[in-house]
Amino acid sequence: MEKFNTITVIIGAGAVGLAIAREISQKNSEVIILEKEPKIGQITSSRNSGVIHAGIYYQPKSLKSKLCVEGNKLLYEYAKKFNVPHINTKKIIVANNDLQMHQVQRIKVQAETNGVENLEVIDEKQVNQLEPLIKSTGGLLVSSTGVIDQHTLMQSYLGEFENNGGMISYNSNVKKISIVKNKFEIEVVDNDNTSTLIVCDYLINAAGIFASDVANTIEDLDKKYVPKTYLAKGNYFSLNKKLPITHLIYPVPEKISLGIHLTLEIDHSIKFGPDAEWVNDPYDYSVDENLKSKFVNSINKYLPNITEDMLTPAYAGLRPITSKENRAKRDFTISTAEDHKIEKLINLYGIESPGLTSSLAIAKYVNDKI
Repeated sequence: MEKFNTITVIIGAGAVGLAIAREISQKNSEVIILEKEPKIGQITSSRNSGVIHAGIYYQPKSLKSKLCVEGNKLLYEYAKKFNVPHINTKKIIVANNDLQMHQVQRIKVQAETNGVENLEVIDEKQVNQLEPLIKSTGGLLVSSTGVIDQHTLMQSYLGEFENNGGMISYNSNVKKISIVKNKFEIEVVDNDNTSTLIVCDYLINAAGIFASDVANTIEDLDKKYVPKTYLAKGNYFSLNKKLPITHLIYPVPEKISLGIHLTLEIDHSIKFGPDAEWVNDPYDYSVDENLKSKFVNSINKYLPNITEDMLTPAYAGLRPITSKENRAKRDFTISTAEDHKIEKLINLYGIESPGLTSSLAIAKYVNDKI
């Protein structure tokens, strides 16, 4: 078995793994990313809305609220500096009745507690002036929301990482991780079933939906510190016609998800989603055509006259969730030696939305921990 030595190994080349690798490689070039897919960002990172979130929905003082608000600013700065396609579309959370308008007011208070700026409660007439096609009794205008080309973003992270001397190994499946003389020995198997041993000082598990599986291969890690990862599948449908809509449109949030919202692509085409359902298969990305009626019923609450024949299946994504409790209570878990008692090991669990927005802030947070 061939053997390699390095200082840091990062498992997972999604947006967060790449951002962490980029950050660490600025001070230490001996960094290797292990990615089991043949390309970067093939799982959760490329199968989401591509939204730059503001940080409004998350519990105050949670990692999500802190890292999303910080990450939002960092991401806009990064996108401008490195010419990553993005649009500051802004977002309107639309209410259908007076009860939902009270919810909008509560969302605004929580968002301001989180440090989100430039929020404005607007009435039915103001919504209509901004978006004449949208039906509502009012809503919340969120100025810092936008969309970004996540593929270009990840390529930029990767380019910087490689320019700093970092290396990435594709088709690399982690089979077993041992701790020998205070170093991590990672047995990696490629698609030809050839094994390689990689020895490193620092190990960062950013494997997304597979993070718990990877953590369970670490022999000396007490499994009580490894949460179960549940998979929430979200489906998206594209609208097969152009509409003059320039903002993202979100309904008032539901318990499991943010509801089926309207998102703009970089080319201003429109997609709807995601919905949310608990699934077990981490490889099923099919989109069920039968969901169209559910989508249309939800969409018509804020955008009338959309019919099933206007929707085309786009894609589905899977989000890693570590608790099936109320969506608002879920948080990122970044587990360090303070938690699991193993020095120089960091496991990231439940890095779902707003993981893309938070990626640069998560990277700084992790870098400060090693």
